[in-house]
Amino acid sequence: MVVIASGGTYEIVNVLGGTSLDLSGGDGRSIIGYPYHSGANQQWVVQSYNAGWTFRSVSSGLYIGIDGTPGDGTPLIVTTTPTEWDIWHDEIDSTKYRVFLPNTPLNWDLAEHGNPTPGTLVTLWSKWAGTNQTWDFTPPQ
Repeated sequence: MVVIASGGTYEIVNVLGGTSLDLSGGDGRSIIGYPYHSGANQQWVVQSYNAGWTFRSVSSGLYIGIDGTPGDGTPLIVTTTPTEWDIWHDEIDSTKYRVFLPNTPLNWDLAEHGNPTPGTLVTLWSKWAGTNQTWDFTPPQ
């Protein structure tokens, strides 16, 4: 299990879909699941921020945030302004992580129940036991 360190760079992989957290090359804005290819758009600098964490794209320097009002299905996008996130160990498999919007039950979710198709959106969704809401953090290879 990787211990997340402030200032560390990570590839973040969805446990169910097996795809990497990817800043879309199509629109340069959306956060999607995509097969690992070692590109800078799949590398994220995780930094402590207030009581939580931020995720900054190595390729763009932009931060993971949300598009619109937080709720089930709200897409993750990159923004110029840091968004604070909570990172918690999964309660079922403590070697995996969940990333929550603070003070909400909303966490990162590979859409369509973890669809591994390249380009599947990563959204917010209320926590449930699905492994499409759990993530592995590994140093880039």
